[in-house]
Amino acid sequence: MLAVLFRIAALLATAHAATPMLLGVWVGWGGSIHNRRMAGPDAVIAQENVGLLVKTCEQRYEPAGVSASPLVVDGVAYYPTWTGLLVALDYKSCHVQWTANITQNIFDFAPLTDVQRASGVNPVSRSSPVTDGDHLFIGTLAHALVLAIDKETGSLVSHLQVDNHPVAMITQSPTWYAGQLLVGASSFEVISASLTNYNCCDHVGSMNSVALEDGNLRLQWKTMMMTQPQNLTGNPFSGASVWGSSPVVDTSRGSVYIATGNTHSVPDEIAACQLASNQNGTTFPDPCLPPDIYQESVLAIDLKTGNIKWARQLGVLDVWNLACVLNPRGAECPPVVGLDSDFGMGPTLVPGDGAKTPGGKDLIVIGQKNGNLYGIDAESGEVLWLTKASPAGLEGGLSWGVAADDVAVYFTAINNARTPYALVNGQTIQNAAFGAAALLDGKIMWQTPSPNDTASMITPTVVNDVVVTGSTGKTGENGFPQGSGSLVPLDKSTGEVVREDQLADFFKGGVAVVQNYLLFGTGYWSGLQPPFAGGFEVWRVDEELD
Repeated sequence: MLAVLFRIAALLATAHAATPMLLGVWVGWGGSIHNRRMAGPDAVIAQENVGLLVKTCEQRYEPAGVSASPLVVDGVAYYPTWTGLLVALDYKSCHVQWTANITQNIFDFAPLTDVQRASGVNPVSRSSPVTDGDHLFIGTLAHALVLAIDKETGSLVSHLQVDNHPVAMITQSPTWYAGQLLVGASSFEVISASLTNYNCCDHVGSMNSVALEDGNLRLQWKTMMMTQPQNLTGNPFSGASVWGSSPVVDTSRGSVYIATGNTHSVPDEIAACQLASNQNGTTFPDPCLPPDIYQESVLAIDLKTGNIKWARQLGVLDVWNLACVLNPRGAECPPVVGLDSDFGMGPTLVPGDGAKTPGGKDLIVIGQKNGNLYGIDAESGEVLWLTKASPAGLEGGLSWGVAADDVAVYFTAINNARTPYALVNGQTIQNAAFGAAALLDGKIMWQTPSPNDTASMITPTVVNDVVVTGSTGKTGENGFPQGSGSLVPLDKSTGEVVREDQLADFFKGGVAVVQNYLLFGTGYWSGLQPPFAGGFEVWRVDEELD
């Protein structure tokens, strides 16, 4: 116990002053408003004790489990399930305090339409909740609702539809800061485009600021990710969904940082430009991509007004939807087929630190499905370094998020296409790998294959001298992982596997770390594959802080 207290004291003394120090807390998806997935200074899990981890609690959910990281505060973990619940769990006693029926909240707003059902829209939430102290806030897939829920009882306080498009949804976990709830909107149109008689496409992603005023959720501002050019024919520009992770708040600049997905359709004149210029994804900047079509971009948006401060397009015009993978190719597939190089994740903000970031600048780090890992100047949006960290793939590449401490950014190279590639140590593999890149210049520091030729879609978490990650399962014939995953802590300095614990279920998410606890979900469900049963698990190193 004395060693634990000394460790906490040392961490508190050396914690970076620019990073909020929250004890016994994991805030939303990324652990903090900076999305760093770095455990708080009172976390005691380290290489010296990770071998003592034992599972102390599990809640099961059928037919599908949990993939979102929990919100952890005041000894309670709050998380959504793929069965349509929001759960408040006392994770130390394994006692469920309450459950809220998110599916019923959705159906009370409106039933699912035929297009939603055919597109695989689930009436659930897949996002991590956040809190203002008294309420929980969470987004829904069906109908793109933001829900405000009483934190003590689970009762619905208010709801707000942030996007009324027929297949709009909220996949991004929200961020709460100073009275603002920040959340992006995406859509299932990328899937709907493959449906017979669906006229693709017209949904445009957005960033939204919402406030709870007098018990009612109200929209403060909305910023669209595309401005439609005038006098063009055929389909509009569509896409640029705000998909993943959480919005990042930069308190010093009054900015929120987000990233966007690819384009789903373009006007006839734009398609003609692509054909005439033989633009096949090799010329950047792309002469056919207008500057205010913010596809596959990182943006800084003013917190107060929603005005765009800067936007950095990080790819050529990338027009793709699921009709492009049909055989024969669907009618709604564009003439020039893109590579689907979305930003499936949101940015991570690392405060500048002398010789550890370029020029000591505040740094945005983010990965893309094409495998690119970027270091970006938070002030200007300038790309300071770019590293190829993974082969590309429809699932990635880099897709679900990264973790960062004051030295490195930690990532999972998904490589779902199983493309053979060489690691920095010379080993050639064709499955997923875990890696670390230096914040200073993006240089790969180490790479470690996911054990036993497994797939991994796990978002890493960093705690002390350990990176906590895992495998998802074996890669199946359809390209998606199958079977059960494993929990894999790594040596933060070398990438060496410290231990591996086989799990009973499919594992696709990330681990929250609070004090001497690991908390994570297993199982999954999406419109592209059958449900995977799972649950919510709590593991503990037996060094109690109570």
